[in-house]
Amino acid sequence: MRTPIPPLDPLVRFVARRRMSLHAKLLLGFLLIVMLVIGTSALGVVLMQRAGAQAASIAAVTDRIIAAARMEYAITAGMHYRAMHLLTMDAANDQKLVKSRQDFSKLQGALEATASPSEAEVFRKMQETNLRYGMAGQNVDTLAHIAQTQDAMTAHLADEHPISHELEAQARDLIRLASQRRDQTLAQVASTNRTSVTLIIIAAVASVALALFLGYLLAWSIVSPVTELDEHMGRISRGQLEGEISIPNRDEFQALAEKANQMMRGLAQARAQLVGEHEAVKLQASSLGDMNRELEGRVRAQVEEIERTRRLSNYLAPQVVNAITSGRTSYAMGNARKQLTIVFVDIRGFTDFSDVAEPEEVIGFLNTYLSRMTDLVFKYEGTLDKFLGDGVLVFFNDPLPQPDHARRAVQMALDMREQAREMRQDWHLDTPFDIGVGISTGFVTVGTIGSEHRMEYTVVGTQVNLASRLVNIAEPGQIIVSQRTAELVRDMIDVEPMGPLTVKGFQRPITAYSVLGMKGVPRRDA
Repeated sequence: MRTPIPPLDPLVRFVARRRMSLHAKLLLGFLLIVMLVIGTSALGVVLMQRAGAQAASIAAVTDRIIAAARMEYAITAGMHYRAMHLLTMDAANDQKLVKSRQDFSKLQGALEATASPSEAEVFRKMQETNLRYGMAGQNVDTLAHIAQTQDAMTAHLADEHPISHELEAQARDLIRLASQRRDQTLAQVASTNRTSVTLIIIAAVASVALALFLGYLLAWSIVSPVTELDEHMGRISRGQLEGEISIPNRDEFQALAEKANQMMRGLAQARAQLVGEHEAVKLQASSLGDMNRELEGRVRAQVEEIERTRRLSNYLAPQVVNAITSGRTSYAMGNARKQLTIVFVDIRGFTDFSDVAEPEEVIGFLNTYLSRMTDLVFKYEGTLDKFLGDGVLVFFNDPLPQPDHARRAVQMALDMREQAREMRQDWHLDTPFDIGVGISTGFVTVGTIGSEHRMEYTVVGTQVNLASRLVNIAEPGQIIVSQRTAELVRDMIDVEPMGPLTVKGFQRPITAYSVLGMKGVPRRDA
């Protein structure tokens, strides 16, 4: 049994050969480490109690400093109230003067009861000064009460006010003495802290060193047999089924070594059996070939299903088809509530054209129009919901997320308006022809809706109704967007407020905007 520190090998072997269970050895080591932790913690508690007592002493001295400062303030405030009373003869100032004297007496009594020897002399002088201060104050009060205000002011300035300065000076002496005591205490605390830190560091280092020593002995009494068992198992895994293992431990590892030897003997017997089972494995390989051919048939069926799905692209938006073919159908086309941008597009003037044109011409024109509109929908990766006669319903941000769905919708609407105007010129139409567009952004319900015979992936909700109402009031060539849509694209387009609109199905007036065009792009009339 060899360890990284050879001088400690005898101690490691001594621990390994003890007739104790591995659990008992670990528990004993744990208890020894716990005793070290408890000792260190006890030292920390004692030092913390000592620091707490010193902190309490500092707090008491600080309270005395504050109380002495309040005494000084009470004297100063009293003189202020005295002067204001003599000048204004306001009874309120006289009451404040009495209150300041009472505060001074309370603070003096409280501090004098716990005075140190060095403060006792200050309090003796303060009592004498306070007696003269009280007599001077009574003289001023007497003159003030018999309405001799000028004489009272003279007595105040000549006697009472100078004595108040003596009291203030004595209060400052108390502050000075208390501050000296606080500074001395702080110096003692600093010294004690240095000593405490040193003791804690020594205790911690000693505890860590002893814990490492105990951990080393316990760890290597476990690691060494584990290493030998690992090497033995490695030989077994390489097919070397000769030579048994022997370790010095008298614990669970000894039993584990014996079981490893038994396993080696059992494997030697099993090797002979495996040779006989080789032929059986060949038969199983033939069975796996049949399974592989069955799997190939399933793959071909799935390929055919994908081909059928591809044909759906003639009717669905590319991203919907991708969601189906990629296996994300349940996620992409599930029923959910999402924030989408809804677009309704409707033709203006088509009725006049259909009344005078031949049916073939009407159908040809309408197919051309819807094809161009569909190309624009797919260009901006919108989802083509349905055709409503000569109208189109499109939504964005589903089934694939589009952070800029409002921008895509407005840009598509502007391109659609340009396409409609180009078609009017290409077909040389004599009747008025243009489109109206309504756009709304908000939360709607999206999902598969319908019956068992016919299903549609569509949207329902208030925002769908709002877009429908906006397209109904749109003039030829006009694009109307809701307030939420306008906020999302305000840096992209110029708009004109339309004022509150009263529309069917909404109790409150709706704020909407007419899109004038892209910012910085010259607009041309229809």
